[in-house]
Amino acid sequence: MPELYELDWVRLPLEEAHNVRELGGYPVAGGGQTHYHRFLRSDALGSLTPSDVTFLHNYGVRLVLDLRDSDEAQNYPDVSLGDDVQIENVPMFDFDIADKKALAERFADTPPTYEFFYDIILSKKEQIARCFYLIAEAPEDACVLFHCAVGKDRTGVLAMLLMALAGCDKWDCVSNYVQTRVNLMRHTWYAAYWESDDERSSMNDSPAHALEFSWNVVEEAGGVMAFLHGCGIDYETLAAVRARLIG
Repeated sequence: MPELYELDWVRLPLEEAHNVRELGGYPVAGGGQTHYHRFLRSDALGSLTPSDVTFLHNYGVRLVLDLRDSDEAQNYPDVSLGDDVQIENVPMFDFDIADKKALAERFADTPPTYEFFYDIILSKKEQIARCFYLIAEAPEDACVLFHCAVGKDRTGVLAMLLMALAGCDKWDCVSNYVQTRVNLMRHTWYAAYWESDDERSSMNDSPAHALEFSWNVVEEAGGVMAFLHGCGIDYETLAAVRARLIG
């Protein structure tokens, strides 16, 4: 009988992180599928229970990419998964998206749209490149977990880039993304905010058009290989990351 952590979960059965899920199991162009136990996308890891920590460590997580702003990461630090787990902060925004007041002031004259924020993420070429180099340098048998605050925007764009590199099609990337809102409704605070009259609550959704926009930006750059190479990632590194995804 296999241990629970050895099973091919889609959403991992953790107590205090509700949006931790696999990139494994998606069909890729040319046949085959993305491997399990290679990549996890997640919400923040600040409230993990000891059993959650044990589960993730046994699952194989040895590299955590924290995509949050440095202030977010310092104010709401991740729980350590073990001395042998590397944590790297690679901010995909240069502002604390959790600070609603500061966010409202900073973008007072800017309509809060997914396209606006996702364009910012896709413009972070140096940070995108750093993520891919860190992934390529991780131990061969390591599982890489990447996350932001709720595992939706910054995490969603990086997940799309990885899945596209593996050869997943547009609609599987979209499907992987839109699952976020359903998973997050397990959070009491998230469900309450979504059901409130706050005009910004719609930005907590994960609508298909947001990921379609991101996909189209990459396609307009010549496709995922051209886009990632344009971020400063050499082809050897891209091949190494792709091999981690599909072997």
